[in-house]
Amino acid sequence: MSQDGIPTMVPLQRGGIPFSRGATVASRLTLTHLRISDEAPHRQAKAVSDAPAVLLVDDHVSNLVALEAILEPLGIRMDKACSGEQALRFLLREDYAVILLDVRMAGLSGFETAALIKQRERTRNVPIIFLTAYGRDDAELVTGYATGAVDFLQKPFPPEVLRSKVSVFVELFRAQQQVRRQSELLRQKEAEARDAALRAAGYIDRLRDFTARLSEAATVPQVCRALFEQGLVAAGAKAGTVNLLDAEGEALEVVDAIGYPESVLSRWRRIPMTAAMPLAESLREQQAIWVGSSEEWSARYPLMDTRGLHEAALALPLLVKGRALGAIGLSFARPRTFTEMDRAFFTALAHACAQALDRVHLTAEERRAHAVARAAAARLQMLTEASDAFDATNRDLSVLLDTITRQVAYFLGDTCTLCLLSDDATRLEVAASHSNQGEEGAPLLPGEGLSDFVLRGGRPLLVPELSEDQQRELGQGEALRSLLCVPLRTQGKVVGTLSVGRMGPGRSFTQEDQELVEELAAKAALSIENARLFAEQQRSQEELRRRAEFEQQLVGIVSHDLRNPLAAISMSAGLLEKKGVLTEPQKRMVWRIGQATERAARMIRDLLDFTKARLGGGIALHRQTTDLREVVHQVVDELLVANPGRRVEVEVQGEVRGEWDSDRIAQVLTNLLGNALAYSPADAPVRVDARLEGEAALLSVFNGGAPIPRELLPRLFEPLTRGALKEGQSTRSIGLGLYIVQDIVRGHGGGVEVVSSEQHGTTFTVRLPRAAG
Repeated sequence: MSQDGIPTMVPLQRGGIPFSRGATVASRLTLTHLRISDEAPHRQAKAVSDAPAVLLVDDHVSNLVALEAILEPLGIRMDKACSGEQALRFLLREDYAVILLDVRMAGLSGFETAALIKQRERTRNVPIIFLTAYGRDDAELVTGYATGAVDFLQKPFPPEVLRSKVSVFVELFRAQQQVRRQSELLRQKEAEARDAALRAAGYIDRLRDFTARLSEAATVPQVCRALFEQGLVAAGAKAGTVNLLDAEGEALEVVDAIGYPESVLSRWRRIPMTAAMPLAESLREQQAIWVGSSEEWSARYPLMDTRGLHEAALALPLLVKGRALGAIGLSFARPRTFTEMDRAFFTALAHACAQALDRVHLTAEERRAHAVARAAAARLQMLTEASDAFDATNRDLSVLLDTITRQVAYFLGDTCTLCLLSDDATRLEVAASHSNQGEEGAPLLPGEGLSDFVLRGGRPLLVPELSEDQQRELGQGEALRSLLCVPLRTQGKVVGTLSVGRMGPGRSFTQEDQELVEELAAKAALSIENARLFAEQQRSQEELRRRAEFEQQLVGIVSHDLRNPLAAISMSAGLLEKKGVLTEPQKRMVWRIGQATERAARMIRDLLDFTKARLGGGIALHRQTTDLREVVHQVVDELLVANPGRRVEVEVQGEVRGEWDSDRIAQVLTNLLGNALAYSPADAPVRVDARLEGEAALLSVFNGGAPIPRELLPRLFEPLTRGALKEGQSTRSIGLGLYIVQDIVRGHGGGVEVVSSEQHGTTFTVRLPRAAG
């Protein structure tokens, strides 16, 4: 049918694609072959969504076929619509790079279809190229471009032109698709980033809360509670356990757990470090173990049956600066994929827990160290006070013993008894006892069994709680509850015991108390030994003093009383010598009597000087201006008369004068020169020198005899010290000469030295200040 020369469209029952009545049978068959249902383009678009699509709209099948053949080299997907209505349906489901639209079609014309396309937001910007086989005029062009056309082609047209124009829009569509995909990908990434940021913020908030909770934890159970109550919830776990290394570092021990059946905990309460288990493995390798499913668990730990226990699990080592403390185990009810953020969160969780456990450990160690330091300080103070008390009384043994028992009872107990061995070392005797109860407290005496254990074995006895039999044996009644007895040792031997007791319940002695009492006993034993030695020394010194005083008084009395008979002997010998009627033998006898008397007189003078020096505070001096030259020549002349045949060389350089006691200086020179003549051979040289040296005079006596023995030199100037006499020489002194020389010289403010050797002989040098100091 036709109306006004335009073929009318008759819809067919099966396709909905209209055919013009004027179409040939062949064209209808072709249209049937090309017919696509409303749903087909959508399925094809889904299959090849990456290829740009072009919509061909024409109510003549031949035109559609021709267009398809022209555009086929572009490798694009083409949908064909036989009417404007069908084209609109295609546009509801598909986006097209360009639409090739016939202007004059039955039903909706091309302009009308284009106007409808441009009305929809989604299809407004789809480029439209109008195609027409009729001559175009300006009005038609204006209408076409007004409806949104981008181009207007009149049939026939060169295929290359159409392909060129379509390819431009295809490439533009591809570019738009790329931009859209990138925008979509960017939006997706942004969404993922926002989601990750939100999850990270959530993790950070949970970690912050968990860390704040841990900062308040002061014990290991409190750290575990914080982990279970906040960390476990934040981790989404259903059960957890905290295991710490034992002291030997050989096994992990459960310190706290939650969510696990008791049967599981009892089986794995102690896990050897060699076990093939996640906790031990994580600590051995010092890295986290992640198990996301039961299948993964079975493959990794086939010997461990965890059915019904968890679907996913993890083990985290507790490390502080590379030092292993233990491990944390968490179990999850469902399989889980541990993302990088999850792993970072769990690792931070374990790190915070390890830091808290280490801080708790350090705090506990610090408290223990402070307690030990305080105890050590108190112990040191107590020992110092007790030692000071011992030292203050260690010169009186009885007072010292009482002080020891008082100090020990005051610091460590209620009663204290110190027992010492008897002189025959057969029994213990109470040396001192003290009770804080006053006179009512009886001495604490260990029985035979207890004392034998301490005394014979030399070992301390600690009885934290006394039995009734032991209380009866000690004789203290039921009030005495605890006993500590330690030995007293001096010079490696046990000489007594020190017993300490405590009254009343709840005050038992400990091992630390024993160590402290042993230290006090050692100090007490040392003080007792010192007191005994001091007392012995005092007795010895007193005895020596009495003996020395008696000897000195005896020497003084004897020497003084001998002077009168010696004076009578000397006078008688002198009278006999003056009569002149004596024979030669008698004269020699009288001369010997005079010489012996003179020697005895010198000995008596020495004894008197010695007595004055020791008892009278030194030899008295009478200083006056003295010419040392005159003293030297006078003494030498007198000694040469007494020693005929000896030769003495004298050298006095210049005038040697000073403020000295001339008689005592003569005595010094007499003793030194007498020793030189006595202890040197007759042919050995003897020389006396005197000279000034600064503000002092030097007087030296030299002899070339045998040197003084080396062992005699240190005590040469001590009283009653003599050298070995020459062969055939009789005793002529009592060994006081050099002692008196030294005392006289020191009285003048000077000093005396001696040098003796085989090569250079023996020289005594006296230095005398010229003026009194």
